[in-house]
Amino acid sequence: MFSFFRRLLEPYQTGFVSVGQGHSLFYQQFGNPTGTVVLSFHGGPGGCGRAKHVLDYDLKTTRVIIFDQRGCGQSRYTDAFLDNTTQATIRDAVKLLDALHIKKKIVVAGGSFGAGLALLFAEMYPQRVSKLILHSVFLMREQDALWVTHNSRLFYPDLIDEMRRQAKSDNIVPYYHTLIFSDKYKDIQQAQKYFGSYEYQLGQTLVGFDKTPALTDSYIQSGRIYLHYEQNHFFVKDNQILDQIDHIQSIPTLIVHNRLDFCCPIAGAYDLAQVLKKARLVIVPEQGHGGPLLHKTLAKEIRDFL
Repeated sequence: MFSFFRRLLEPYQTGFVSVGQGHSLFYQQFGNPTGTVVLSFHGGPGGCGRAKHVLDYDLKTTRVIIFDQRGCGQSRYTDAFLDNTTQATIRDAVKLLDALHIKKKIVVAGGSFGAGLALLFAEMYPQRVSKLILHSVFLMREQDALWVTHNSRLFYPDLIDEMRRQAKSDNIVPYYHTLIFSDKYKDIQQAQKYFGSYEYQLGQTLVGFDKTPALTDSYIQSGRIYLHYEQNHFFVKDNQILDQIDHIQSIPTLIVHNRLDFCCPIAGAYDLAQVLKKARLVIVPEQGHGGPLLHKTLAKEIRDFL
């Protein structure tokens, strides 16, 4: 069984595409080269394309493309933060499609922050999108960001207050942004011990800041990318995605979200489904930002949807 899934996870092509300003993005293609094209945006900010997520698709009939965004994963750069914005990521996706000579309409997918990117891509290029597949939706609104840094205090007052005590301020993002970009190991470690670990504790019952993280280059880079975007309000206007929703009213959209997602509360996915006429929202009776049941449900829904 393991060898079967391992074979499925093998990309039929990998490569790099230059998108300018010293950035070359790493991409992988899976499945059927002549099948329905799916372009998937990874989450984060600061994550990377994960091959295991292509198993949500029927790889006999789909061609799934994943890529690592600027400064992320295996992508190459001279300056990771040079024009590293949401708008640049969307332009990069177009350059990748052009490099792969894909002109026909495609399915655009994404989870978490990647769901927001998928929506913004569709709103900017609706003529290139046939369908949207979204899960664990993050809409990049101010209220979505404040959930993590402020309003989750309803459930984790001790952790939020400890981060505020460290920062000596209720506005913790600038403090941890300064720390993560420090050249001092202890500052970076403090940033990852507190801010870096907090999001992963949301929804858990056994929590605390007692563990000191072992720092790897990729872990530091991921934290820096995330705080770079958080500090800049994800490079979008507040409520931009929903304000532009009329651009994509004709695009059929599948939304799958866990009922008890403490990282991206289900209210965002629900709000999106309420204003998108051709959206179908599937609520999964599971907790967490991902998980086996979510991906099992997503795989089933995608097969029906496509």
